[in-house]
Amino acid sequence: MTQGTLFKGTCLWGHVLTCALACGRTAEQAQPKQAPPPAEPAPAPEKEAPPPEPSPTELAAEEARRAEAAAHRVVFADRITFGYVLLLPGPPGPAPTREELQAIVRRMFAESVGDSEVELLLDLVATPPRADLSALHGPGAAVPKASDEQPSDPEAAARVWATSDLLGLEIVALPAEAIEPKLLLDPELTRALEPEERASLPERTQLVMLRALYRNQNGVRGLRLLQALVRAVAAETGALVHDPDTLETVGPAAFAARRLQASLGNIADQVAVVPFIDPHQPDAVRLTTRGMRRFGSVDLELDGLSRDLPALQQATYFLHGLGLVMVRLGEFDRSGFAVEAPEVIGLHYRDCVDAYAGQVALPRCSACPEEVEIHLVERPEEPHDPPGHVVARIVAPRAISGRADYDHIAWIRAALDRVLGRPAA
Repeated sequence: MTQGTLFKGTCLWGHVLTCALACGRTAEQAQPKQAPPPAEPAPAPEKEAPPPEPSPTELAAEEARRAEAAAHRVVFADRITFGYVLLLPGPPGPAPTREELQAIVRRMFAESVGDSEVELLLDLVATPPRADLSALHGPGAAVPKASDEQPSDPEAAARVWATSDLLGLEIVALPAEAIEPKLLLDPELTRALEPEERASLPERTQLVMLRALYRNQNGVRGLRLLQALVRAVAAETGALVHDPDTLETVGPAAFAARRLQASLGNIADQVAVVPFIDPHQPDAVRLTTRGMRRFGSVDLELDGLSRDLPALQQATYFLHGLGLVMVRLGEFDRSGFAVEAPEVIGLHYRDCVDAYAGQVALPRCSACPEEVEIHLVERPEEPHDPPGHVVARIVAPRAISGRADYDHIAWIRAALDRVLGRPAA
């Protein structure tokens, strides 16, 4: 086959293929297309029924669960407000000025006026709290809210606020009825007064509160400086000193002897332990602290105690030791977050000893473990509690106290024995 014939043949096959493809398309196009079946309408989405509203019983149960969980979380105060009331001789009058108080401090500490803490005390006296830090008072409080006083010495105020633990001092004149008369007639609450001091109570109607704002840092320095100021004013004016937390009233000498040491070694002088009838155990007694507020801590309660005096004295040692542990645990976190007590808190015999600064010889059991682990749980408020302050019961760690067979009274007895030994009969 010649080249021309091959070329023509190729062209012929090309025509045939072109016609075939064209015919195929024409036939396909000529067939009528069947209409697709009508689409069924999509089912409407079912609306979810709203959850049923909880019943009052369910709401109450949920609230109870939340309260129960919150009761097991003990948080320390990140800002402490505490003050003493001075009972001055004579009729009511204006509160002393900051300059007058500074002059008293300079006279009282004339030999150490250049000491860094004395200088800091002078600065603190000159510094009112910032408006956003002014003390808050609970319902029915007799103390009026302080005014937004501006610092007369901005440089002193700047030095105070730069410490981070000192926040200012308030000076407030109070009406004579700010202290209930029955508190000044109670022989237990006035037991530290000398006879002539007690006899002078009716004539002391000029009341002045010196109240500091501070944080638990530097050995609770704010409280120590406040006590130094109160001690100086009481010594110069002959004022008696009323503690609104423990409700005790003491003279200048007794107040000076009890002042907080820089080592925190005499917590027992700062915290009163008060007995009450145990509402859950008619034959038992409970002991509750008063005065832990000044350290930014909850007050502590031991219940289910027998009524014999040696056992109650042992429990008092126990509470003061735990009070010292709480002061140490509650030191303010410099990052600014509130400090929360651990779930399990350890108490050792040496904590009880340290709480008394060597002033009391505690009994010791050489064969005892001398330590115990406890847990704190907030109890409901009671009428005799310090206003606006939490009281926490001491119980076994939750791994024990959460069991159905937990015997609280037996555990309390064993905890006291572990730390201090069985009291002498």
